[in-house]
Amino acid sequence: MIGIKEVVHLNIYPTKYSCKIIFFKIDNNKIEILSEVDKKILMDNRVFIEKNAREDYINEIATYILNEKLKYKKCESIFINIQENDIILKNIKIDSDIKKKAIIKAVDIEIKEFCNSSINNYCIDYKKMYNDGVDTEVQVVLFPKKYIDLFSEICDRIGIEKRAMHTNFNLLERLLLKKNVMESMNNLEFGVVEFREKDLVISIFSNRMIKNSYVIKKDEFTQEIGESLFGKCKSILVLGEKCIDDIKMVQTFSKIMEIDFENDIEYIRNYKRVSPKEYFNITAKIIN
Repeated sequence: MIGIKEVVHLNIYPTKYSCKIIFFKIDNNKIEILSEVDKKILMDNRVFIEKNAREDYINEIATYILNEKLKYKKCESIFINIQENDIILKNIKIDSDIKKKAIIKAVDIEIKEFCNSSINNYCIDYKKMYNDGVDTEVQVVLFPKKYIDLFSEICDRIGIEKRAMHTNFNLLERLLLKKNVMESMNNLEFGVVEFREKDLVISIFSNRMIKNSYVIKKDEFTQEIGESLFGKCKSILVLGEKCIDDIKMVQTFSKIMEIDFENDIEYIRNYKRVSPKEYFNITAKIIN
């Protein structure tokens, strides 16, 4: 097992209601969770508009990490994964006759039609998904710069240079591609639900790519919402720290899909094996 003064990695997973901080070590296909805490700290609008609230948020996270980091020889890298409703995923169809150089301009025009905020507040990423000869489908992600600024400041405070930030749905898409889930489902539609403490992250996949992703509070999830999201899904994959009541929320809409992560990554926490599904975001970064 891992002792002190080891080279480790750090994962930060913030939500509106808490911030999960995990120190871990990689040993081939084994991940050992050294420490894990879910700090009950709000990432509400005040953090982004009030100086004192922002400083309090940064201080609480940075102070914990700096104290925990003293146990280890070196923290080699940090990656942050985040999923909130103001991270926008949109699939846009553009005339296939448009030349490559004009695609960005065409995408920008489409974005302005559905983006209520200033585009300058977002980092925009896009990739061409497919071309059927008539339309080119482009997947666009608008990632709020406020998250990048906030967590860059935290990384600077704790002195870790090697850093990366990801959306949950991008990590999920990467993981499912590596596990050949997209291929095995062919062109069928399926859903993925990540259960968090107070909300659900629901992603819908079709034609071997992610179509939509939503964050919904558990107490606001209704039969009508479930039918609307999962109505065409052939199966649902569940991830995260789930309980029986969580499973009951979605199993009425489609059969539950099982994917074996055990052959790829073994997770050890407190000297015991734990399910890799609790750490799918770390798994997505590591498996080949």
